[in-house]
Amino acid sequence: MASEESFVVLVHHRGSIKRKTRSGVKFTDKDPLCIVLTPTMSYDDLVRSVLMKLGLEGAKRVKKFFYRIPITVLQDTVKYDCFMISSDEDLQVMFLCRRQFPEVRTPELLAKLVDVVSNSGGSNRNTTTLATAAGSSSRPAVGSSSVPVYQPVVQPVASPSFAVDLNGSVCDEYAALSNEYVMFHFESCYKYPKCKI
Repeated sequence: MASEESFVVLVHHRGSIKRKTRSGVKFTDKDPLCIVLTPTMSYDDLVRSVLMKLGLEGAKRVKKFFYRIPITVLQDTVKYDCFMISSDEDLQVMFLCRRQFPEVRTPELLAKLVDVVSNSGGSNRNTTTLATAAGSSSRPAVGSSSVPVYQPVVQPVASPSFAVDLNGSVCDEYAALSNEYVMFHFESCYKYPKCKI
């Protein structure tokens, strides 16, 4: 995906999803934002960009995005449906659709915004995590000026695991390497009865 170029995405933040007979799905917001999406942008980067552009950081959070996904092209008409985006993997669907449907020049998203919950009511996915004091798992670490110390959210790393096709035709090995998941795909595992790699 590094060869792909950046492109503009219209992000609707008011309005609703309307089903139409000719084009399928349409977002009703008349004043969408324009966000430049880069191939290296993550879901959290997109969330931050939308909240920053709206000036709602700390007041609202993005619960999820709805993507107006193209599903068919018949002559000059593109039919759309809705696809929910709530992770990096979901965001990759938009890049794939952009390659498969070059007729759609500007993808559209609808951001579902909700109020930020107070400390007593729960957590917020779009905020960073407070660091905890050494030896304590419940109190946040604070400096002498009582300002919270922030640490980046650490993604859990899974141990290597193996998945074997029950028909004996495919074997996938997943390994955690440098905090990135690397997938090795081995064809023809049927040559090795127990799929030992």
